[in-house]
Amino acid sequence: MEVFFQFTQITHQFAPNGPFIHASGSLQPGKALAVQGPSGAGKSTLLRILARLIKPTSGTVIYQDQNWQAIPPRYWRRKIHYLPQKPVMFEGTVRDNLKLPFELDLLGKEGSLDLDKAKLLLTEVGLPLASLDHDARTLSGGEAARVALVRSLLIDPEILLLDEPTAFLDTETGKKVLMYLANWLQNKKNRGLLLVSHKENNLAFFPGMQAVVIQSEGTRG
Repeated sequence: MEVFFQFTQITHQFAPNGPFIHASGSLQPGKALAVQGPSGAGKSTLLRILARLIKPTSGTVIYQDQNWQAIPPRYWRRKIHYLPQKPVMFEGTVRDNLKLPFELDLLGKEGSLDLDKAKLLLTEVGLPLASLDHDARTLSGGEAARVALVRSLLIDPEILLLDEPTAFLDTETGKKVLMYLANWLQNKKNRGLLLVSHKENNLAFFPGMQAVVIQSEGTRG
């Protein structure tokens, strides 16, 4: 069984004598992994740890046979991309927001925005092409979530860490997004997805999906 992403005994304590989490899991190419646990157990915290946005108390992660400490953070975040439940939209239009990672070289991604690809992705997630010229900071929660997903996909990561990606979407739009993500997993070698979702029916879109259950003491994030 090939594994290309593995996290082992990841722990995080929020404060001395405070609540902590503990989790281990692995991801096979072309597969998705559900991150499960009760509300406040630390599911979002685990995703932020795996994105290297916060440091764990202990534990290790192996990606493509390399220890994460040997991989520069900027390269890591280009290949392993985190999408929070409430993504940030910056000043300017949707088009400006999609250009941002390339113009600022935020992730070490060479090149410029592929506008044709951006238009295709917007259509795939149910957004009109006219939205390119909309003020990004006036978008609804569901619109912003989809624009942020398109922005992530344009970077061409290998692993997506998704925190409640359909939380602000109606049922039909949510299905559209999940169907696209299921196809995305299969369209290129060495892609994977970690998904936090309170909607159990979301998991049915990813055949063979396994789960990692957060073990926690106390509640936090």
